[in-house]
Amino acid sequence: MQLRQANDKKSLFSLYAQLVDAPQLVSSTDLSAARSWIRVAEEFQHPSTLLAYETSLRLLIHHLAALPLLPQHLIILKERSASLAVDAFSACLRRGARVRAVELLEQGRSVFWSQLSRLRFPLDDVMASGPAGGLLADEFILVASLIRIALGAPGADQHGRLCHLNLEMQRTIINIRELPGFSRFLLPSLFSELQHAASGGPVIIVNASQYSCDVLVVLLDRDPVHIPLQITQESVRDLSVELSASTERSKKSEVTRELGSVLRNLWDEVVSPIVDFLLTTLPLQSRIWWCPTAEFSVLPLHAAGPYRKGQQNLSNLYISSYTPTLSALIRARRPAPSNTAGGEKRFITIGQANAIGQAELLSVGTELANIGQRIGGLASFTQIEGPESCISRVAEELGKTEWVHFACHGLPNRTRPFESAFALHDGHFTIERIMRCEPENPQFAYLSACHTTVGDEESPDEVIHLASAMQFAGFRSVIGTMWAVDDAETDKITSTFYKHMVDESGFLDHTRAAFALHKTMRSVNVPLDQRLLYIHLGA
Repeated sequence: MQLRQANDKKSLFSLYAQLVDAPQLVSSTDLSAARSWIRVAEEFQHPSTLLAYETSLRLLIHHLAALPLLPQHLIILKERSASLAVDAFSACLRRGARVRAVELLEQGRSVFWSQLSRLRFPLDDVMASGPAGGLLADEFILVASLIRIALGAPGADQHGRLCHLNLEMQRTIINIRELPGFSRFLLPSLFSELQHAASGGPVIIVNASQYSCDVLVVLLDRDPVHIPLQITQESVRDLSVELSASTERSKKSEVTRELGSVLRNLWDEVVSPIVDFLLTTLPLQSRIWWCPTAEFSVLPLHAAGPYRKGQQNLSNLYISSYTPTLSALIRARRPAPSNTAGGEKRFITIGQANAIGQAELLSVGTELANIGQRIGGLASFTQIEGPESCISRVAEELGKTEWVHFACHGLPNRTRPFESAFALHDGHFTIERIMRCEPENPQFAYLSACHTTVGDEESPDEVIHLASAMQFAGFRSVIGTMWAVDDAETDKITSTFYKHMVDESGFLDHTRAAFALHKTMRSVNVPLDQRLLYIHLGA
């Protein structure tokens, strides 16, 4: 009996292994079989476990490449890839494969944005490779532009057109890979490339999986450092529920008490072991980047601390930023296009205090006026407010500006994330609309609105929210919010922030944003929940 079971198991894994050679055109059945392989391999701790994860991720990407981007991608990602990347990360670490863990997590998270960013990939090197490269680059640019046009078409016209264009794009990419020196064009990044995300400071991946919770610190000059956590995914989920409940309390004393409990638990269970390591290798007041996954993505890791007299919180030690992926951080540090260098910066403020169906925001006018007073002489300044803040005007101005400040209602949609929006005079300026904006040299965006880093509740690792949409549009540095903003406190916070954004020479520098936010939250006199809800994303 045991021999027959062993033979049956061997035959089963031999069948699974055939998925490794699956063709480019991947079916839903292939995806289901690959997930089955993972489940069985994990159950038996089979040597093929990592191969199962690698194959499943590769098949998923191939399957998505042949589908229209919206909304089919998100449906597939919800149904087929839930927990895939975070479980692959855990599987790698349980087998000591730290470098591979980073590569697979990067490949399997934020898949939608990664696929969409291919349409804006810089092609200078391809063009310079010779006549064949020039023709293929032109073809790539043409198809990418047609895809962007099709994304804005009505639903009935969109599906078939996008399917055809996506196949055309795949053929063009395959042809580019046949050029000398371009064999890895738009393939998943290797760790040697991803490691450059740590050029400004360590990137701290905090992962929650059903199998384990782990931290991996990515450093520029050495292999990643693994810090196993004792906390379980269920306990992380409980913390996120506790956080949500605490920030919705009406009494500030209750908010502060319950929020303090969450922050202390985060410190004890997650952040304190990380700080113990950082203190051995990183000077105090250095910058660090958090890259949280799954349930960790809604928790304020930057604000963790013992919150006890005489003890230091994380914010006393280091300056925190966030990034959805390592690739996003690398993109945020790309130099500005040469044709946009120099000259006066363009800065627009967009305010809407009386959006239809929303409560009036009493501080918007004061907030914008104070920004104009502080920044007006340092940039080409435009203020759009009230009836002028309509969708078409904002979209037009966003395409021309380098710095933007939104002061309005933020409307997250946790089940249809592409409908998350800023509430403007004539309607909702949605993520889907933001995706079509292509600013020439976007640098900084401040989102003074509620819930701008709140994404889809069923697929948090896709990181689809208003702040990430601004990042996709090209803004290298973004200030977002983790929960509801108190209108009575916003002017005090933004005024202090912009005071710190201007350097000693009176120059506006988007790379000061993390520092400016850090200084603001250490000094401004507002309730605890309002001090902690703002986060910095990007460079």
